[in-house]
Amino acid sequence: MDGLTLYTFPPSLDSEFSRFLLRHYGVTAREERHVIVFQSVVTLVRAGTPRIPTLQGGDAHRLDTVTKIFNFLEARAEPNRKLLTGVDPTRMAADWNDFHKVMQSASTVFPYYHLVPRRDLMVRALSEGSPAFEVEAVRRCYPAFELLLQILLRLTAKRAAQARATILAHLDAMDKRIADGRPYINGNRFTLTDMSFTVAAAPAVWPDNYGGPLPPLTATPAPLQELVAEARQHPSGQFALRIYRDHRDTG
Repeated sequence: MDGLTLYTFPPSLDSEFSRFLLRHYGVTAREERHVIVFQSVVTLVRAGTPRIPTLQGGDAHRLDTVTKIFNFLEARAEPNRKLLTGVDPTRMAADWNDFHKVMQSASTVFPYYHLVPRRDLMVRALSEGSPAFEVEAVRRCYPAFELLLQILLRLTAKRAAQARATILAHLDAMDKRIADGRPYINGNRFTLTDMSFTVAAAPAVWPDNYGGPLPPLTATPAPLQELVAEARQHPSGQFALRIYRDHRDTG
């Protein structure tokens, strides 16, 4: 698979999921990063969709969701790289909903609620690796981007509190699933469940090799640091960090 381009919004979890998938399947793609709003224009013009992430090129004509990117790569994967082998479809569907939808949504709301007011941290987080004029737009017009994120993510104190509770509830549940010492969530093989849980847990465990730009944890607001400290005490939090160490890198 040659000539692939992955269009991303640098910090987003779906963008990170797509990077993780490409790394796992051993597929090379040129990543093109764009700031929110700009990314919709770029992908609409080049790929006919406003969505991020979008994988385009070769046989990947317009793959504009994580699910489409996964299905495309899984169908072409070598047997030892497949992520659905030996997994019960019903269990996988339930896990996908729990992790990629419910937990990942919570893992977006909570950190953004606390980080968005911090212009000093968010300019880089929103724009690193994007074209220079987009980076400058974020610098000069940050209040507009702050307001946009508050509206799109409905960032309120109530939703942030609910998001924190959701994250911890999912960590508690995963603690029980892996309590028997199994190496992966479904047994002895790395599957899509492991990846979806790990990506959803990333903002709660703050892995060193997250593929997007994260601020230094010590510079983040206290509530975020407190969540990360608590999450890392969970066996499931340590599991997510191990998966990042063993199965994900930024190269």
